[in-house]
Amino acid sequence: MERKNKTFVQNPNIDYLFGMFGTKPIPTKQDKFVPADVIQINDDGTEEELKIFYTKKPDADAVLEFTNELRNVASKVFKEGKRINKPHLVEVLISISVTERRFKQVDIDNLTKCVLDALNTVAFEDDSQVSSIIANKHVHDMKVHAIMIGITKLTKERQGFGSEIKLFREKES
Repeated sequence: MERKNKTFVQNPNIDYLFGMFGTKPIPTKQDKFVPADVIQINDDGTEEELKIFYTKKPDADAVLEFTNELRNVASKVFKEGKRINKPHLVEVLISISVTERRFKQVDIDNLTKCVLDALNTVAFEDDSQVSSIIANKHVHDMKVHAIMIGITKLTKERQGFGSEIKLFREKES
């Protein structure tokens, strides 16, 4: 089978595009903790497992490591004077490739929160500027962990992809 070269170009509606391929799994804040084995002994002598206690995982540094790695990548894109400051709003597109096992383990909202926290003060002044997030997680064909991020500074002329999403429309007569 002949291999064909492919050329990819950045979508012109995205101001900044960057990412990491072949990384460790994208962590979540929930990855920091694991349920603790806590047994309560009731007055009648019966034992009851309590599922409301958590302990910090020994490898909880994964969140800090990911944050530092993503901040390093983003800082090369958002060099001096490129950060999007208030009062400007931003749209963030996040595509996260995971293994099948990880796909079933984590929620997209928790992955997204970890990414936004890492981009705070590097790509934008504060994540309160994010007015639109479009995120997906998927199992990559190559079974690798990766992340691609697109960021657009929203203006009157550039309303982002989120402005195209309509849950309702006027009924035509």
